[in-house]
Amino acid sequence: MPDSQVNNKRIAKNTLLLYIRSVLLLVINLYTSRVVLDALGVDDYGISAVVGGVVGLFSMLSGTLASASQRFITFALGRRDAAWLKKVFSNSLTLHIVLGAIIVVLLEIVGIYMLYNQLNIPESRMGVAGIVLQSSIVTLFFGMIIVPYNALIIAHERMSAFAFISILGGVMKLLIALYLLICGSDRLVVYAVLQTALTGFLLLIYYFYSKRNFSEGRNTTLHIDRQLFKEMFGFAGWNLLGQGSMVLRNQGIDILLNIFFGVSVNAAKGICNQVQHAITQFASNFSVSIQPQLTMSVAQNDINRTHSLIFHGSRLYFFMMMIFTVPLMNVTEDVLKLWLVKVPPFTVDMVVVMLIYLQGNTLSRLLINAVLAQGDIKYFQIFSGGTKLLALPIAYLVLKLGGSPLTGIWVNIALDFCCRGINLFFTHKLLQYSAWRNVFKAELPCWLTFGCALLLSYLSYRYISSNMFIAVIISFIITVASIWLVGLDKKEQTFILNQVRTVISKKLKKR
Repeated sequence: MPDSQVNNKRIAKNTLLLYIRSVLLLVINLYTSRVVLDALGVDDYGISAVVGGVVGLFSMLSGTLASASQRFITFALGRRDAAWLKKVFSNSLTLHIVLGAIIVVLLEIVGIYMLYNQLNIPESRMGVAGIVLQSSIVTLFFGMIIVPYNALIIAHERMSAFAFISILGGVMKLLIALYLLICGSDRLVVYAVLQTALTGFLLLIYYFYSKRNFSEGRNTTLHIDRQLFKEMFGFAGWNLLGQGSMVLRNQGIDILLNIFFGVSVNAAKGICNQVQHAITQFASNFSVSIQPQLTMSVAQNDINRTHSLIFHGSRLYFFMMMIFTVPLMNVTEDVLKLWLVKVPPFTVDMVVVMLIYLQGNTLSRLLINAVLAQGDIKYFQIFSGGTKLLALPIAYLVLKLGGSPLTGIWVNIALDFCCRGINLFFTHKLLQYSAWRNVFKAELPCWLTFGCALLLSYLSYRYISSNMFIAVIISFIITVASIWLVGLDKKEQTFILNQVRTVISKKLKKR
């Protein structure tokens, strides 16, 4: 069997495994958010969201290093160089620890200044907000050290371990949320401290698993190879504009909402962020599964394989996201009322607009990953990162003129289309990928499919049934039918049918 077919089957298997993981995590995380909101109340939940947003401004550095670690570790695996792989992992771990310590110091200075001079927090809760800030800083530090171990597991395509650890983390977060309901102490303080303890526990699990299963994870010494450090830090530095601008944009808009509207709107945005995270994790399984294969194909200079993964992967990723966004858009208010004890103002509208943003963002993900895998990212990050950062001044100006809390998300949607043009330009320049083929064979057919499914789902909701459960089932059927009949080409249909036949035949043989 050709290697490409074996790799495609591995991608399909890993995607299915991660989908099972995400189904469990989706249910756990959504219920956990409901319990936390109920236990903390709107104001304390908003404080947690906005203080966490200040720390999130610095998580951009962790994001840039995560991309660097993932790229260099997977690239070394693609070259089948064990010695180089061990050196890459050692340098990556050292880099995360050193930079994590630097971030802690910066957060102690900047975070405290923001807390006492910029954020709109009730005076009676300032002391508690300070504890939340300190807990969030330690949580970020632990999370940064986890990154190299997580990158190692994904690069080796050990998705079963990745899924298990993720589910364990989700279950423990739920247990923390349930404990808050019976806790007699200040619940916001307890919540922040237990979240930190959980991250430290997960770090230990990642450490021992990697040490036991990967040679490069054993007897790791904290060491910096100057040349490799220079390459990794250079990659991370330029990637800072991309990852960092996205974090600055998102967290900066949360802070703007706090300044213009107060903590109640931050509570709505916090709920919106929870939904966004849950759906993104659910639909991004294909992206996680395909990323190691994409990086390895670039490392091996397999242009045809790289182009195929980008083109078909982007389309399938878009359609997988549709399965969640389209059925949810018509029944968002019903779902939120069922999920939450009390729905904060503006939450419904924020979630609907956010779903549109997530849908379009899927078409950019593999384009970005391909450029990152190639490694020449200086000008790519300058242009794409600079475009993303325009969201802050634009959103501030619109809010100053009386814009609604939805302003930030609409600005993100508009600039996302601009960034996709930049992504296509650089994938064409660096990897000879056809931008015109992507626009006319991927982008336009995808949006046409989305429009058809959304229109038919809306009509079914209006004229057939507005019952939430029936509407979701009908919309799901419409969405899947639209994807199959309008969206997929013959090659993609054949691939899916072959995978289904393989699964069925294996089950029949076992009987």
